[in-house]
Amino acid sequence: MRGSILFLALAAASAWGADEVNMKEPRTLGNTAVMHVYYYAPKTLEVTYVDSYLFKDEAACKDAIPKALQIATPFASEGDLVSAACVGMTPPAAITHPDREVPGSSTVL
Repeated sequence: MRGSILFLALAAASAWGADEVNMKEPRTLGNTAVMHVYYYAPKTLEVTYVDSYLFKDEAACKDAIPKALQIATPFASEGDLVSAACVGMTPPAAITHPDREVPGSSTVL
């Protein structure tokens, strides 16, 4: 009886673990910028929490920073301060200009 319970528990755990391996991040297409809202301790500057929000472009992201800080500040706990930054995605030069040689790369294999 104990052996069968142990076997069932191991089988369930291995099946659950296999699902984790096959899981992929969800795709949200059409966004080229992300806003990171940082909650941090003012004395040590340790980041205590980060929220991320996707935007269609970097200009829209930067325009939303004041409102995001206004919304996030009341939720900061234990004296934490709030800061925000936008990061835009720009393709590498080799993708936008394939005829140009990228420094540090070689075409000889």
